[in-house]
Amino acid sequence: MFCVYLHIPFCKKVCDYCDFRVMPAQSKLYKEYTDVICKQIVCFESERPGLLKATETLYLGGGTPSALPPTYLRQIFECLASVGVAAGRLREVSMEFNPESTDEYTVESALSLGVNRVSLGLQTFDADLLKLVGRSHSVERGLESLRLLTSKPNLQVNADLMFDLPGQTVDGFLADVDRLSDFPLNHVSFYGLNVSPRSRLGHRVSRGELSVNEDLYEPMYLGGVAILERKGFERYEVSNFAKPGFESSHNRNYWDRGEYAGFGPGAHSYIGGTRFYAPEIYPRWKDYVNSECPADALMVDRLNRDDELMELIWLSLRQSKGLRFEDLRALGIDNPESRSAACVNKWIRKDFVINKNGILHLKGRGWIFMDEIVTDLANAYSNLE
Repeated sequence: MFCVYLHIPFCKKVCDYCDFRVMPAQSKLYKEYTDVICKQIVCFESERPGLLKATETLYLGGGTPSALPPTYLRQIFECLASVGVAAGRLREVSMEFNPESTDEYTVESALSLGVNRVSLGLQTFDADLLKLVGRSHSVERGLESLRLLTSKPNLQVNADLMFDLPGQTVDGFLADVDRLSDFPLNHVSFYGLNVSPRSRLGHRVSRGELSVNEDLYEPMYLGGVAILERKGFERYEVSNFAKPGFESSHNRNYWDRGEYAGFGPGAHSYIGGTRFYAPEIYPRWKDYVNSECPADALMVDRLNRDDELMELIWLSLRQSKGLRFEDLRALGIDNPESRSAACVNKWIRKDFVINKNGILHLKGRGWIFMDEIVTDLANAYSNLE
């Protein structure tokens, strides 16, 4: 499966926890940005003729794609159609929204372009926490956006929450999950806060002004999972839950190590076993595109066998469908069951992992210890080569 990702870097306000390549929305840059990303798409098509025609899903992320005026979004969609990526024929066209830029006009404009799946960044229903992490919307605006999106027929709606925020309680987060899952959604995501030292929030934590209670991570995560499962959501990836049949095809392609092309500053691509991305800083990305996208300006990561092994283990175990020993054999590992038996049995005894018909699945608290289990397995296979 082949997918396309478009990075829209504009935000009304950069959240305090964010360390992505985003920038405050500047209307004077909208046309320039649109022209440059379209030029990058055309450059890609000229370098790899016909590849984009294989696209099955399209994802607009950011940043805040809904902050880019519909006129410019339409120009980008028309450019994509000109190289064979017509939204109407794709199985999934996703677009991220934030509440402050979600209204009837932006939603209807997106639908008219062919968007059939949206992801709304709510993060929390606690007004004090919204202010603490630098979100620019109010609780009520978040609820209004959720009501609007879920009122649209045939539109798949996901909503995001965050947990383990500074000062957040277990009861507070579980109340958020309970409240959100009462809406007519078919997908929910929640993510534990990752405090980047580069972010404003990270600076406050390093100065001792705020703290994150890591002991609350486990009860928040496991409690949230239990609520969603009671309400008919199935965990198909560590942070993603869907009603049956409403899983994100685009994200699954990432986790299944499928190929994709990314456009915009710092957007990653994965083609032919190689990962690469253009310059991340906006002016450098613009210069790169205006110089006809020279290959020597790309950051390139060619995966070796150990890289592929780690990716396979990590990306498989983070999904409910698990890690197949057959896939390990396909990477050239002989007798993977016996070669990792000691490692696997250790985690099975802890009741963190289950081996079902030659497939390893995380279980219970194993989802909390996923990183340790992945590292343990990768070391077991690497050390035996």
